[in-house]
Amino acid sequence: MYPEDAGGEPAPSGGARGRVTRNLEALIPIILIVIIAAFLGHKFGLWEIPFLGGQEQVQMLVIGQPSVDLMADLDNQNDLVYYRVKNASDLDTAPKDQLAQYDIVLLDQHLGATPYEKSISRTLGEALENYVKTGGKLIVVMDSGIYRSGGIYGTGVASDVVGWKATFGDIMPVECDLGQSGIPTCKEPIATVGRVHRIDFDSKIMEGIEIAPADPRYGPLSLITFKVKPTGQLVAQIKHVTTAANYPGIVEKKLLVGKVIYFNYDPAVTPGIWQNTLEYLR
Repeated sequence: MYPEDAGGEPAPSGGARGRVTRNLEALIPIILIVIIAAFLGHKFGLWEIPFLGGQEQVQMLVIGQPSVDLMADLDNQNDLVYYRVKNASDLDTAPKDQLAQYDIVLLDQHLGATPYEKSISRTLGEALENYVKTGGKLIVVMDSGIYRSGGIYGTGVASDVVGWKATFGDIMPVECDLGQSGIPTCKEPIATVGRVHRIDFDSKIMEGIEIAPADPRYGPLSLITFKVKPTGQLVAQIKHVTTAANYPGIVEKKLLVGKVIYFNYDPAVTPGIWQNTLEYLR
């Protein structure tokens, strides 16, 4: 007697090799997702993958005209940065396309003598906001960009816009409040004598630097600064050499992929901190 189904052949199971093949096929999409996520995180500076290395020279757009000392420092850092200087008005045509060509944008109009020289257009402000929110890195110095170009009173700026919020949205690490005199604080430069102190001990910007100048043989720094309100992470603080007065020195805001760093003084006076910043953003 034979079982009724003895005449049929058993279905092949594939054995151990078949099971391994099926498991590998299921893992391939997961592996690809992990690789892509790791690469994108490295590209946008969320983490570092040593064997991928880094870009040898970043492309920087300078909007405005930094101090002579800062320009000289950028020239000396040509192994880190290749830069191009433009006026804000040069970017009124297709600003998103122009910004997309650069890894870092430096907005430094603090030496401008008129409000127009410290202004940008609405379209450029919106383009910079989009640039940062899609992974760009922006450095803003002192009172740069506090005005919006336009207006009807012959000044070249909109009379009802002072500060960054109306033009840049929520990307800026600081705010410009009304001072006790009723004048916006970002319009009132303050001359102070002091040192820059490290506040955020995890920040790469101040890595290896606790206070500047560090050597007591050097005197304190003579700085022009502003009493702005931090809305991001306070990285460094300016402390007056003899009084209790202090001001935000460096403030950073990290978005999902982009970054904005605000310097409340001319970065050229602390070259070590400035070079750390370039290394951090490259």
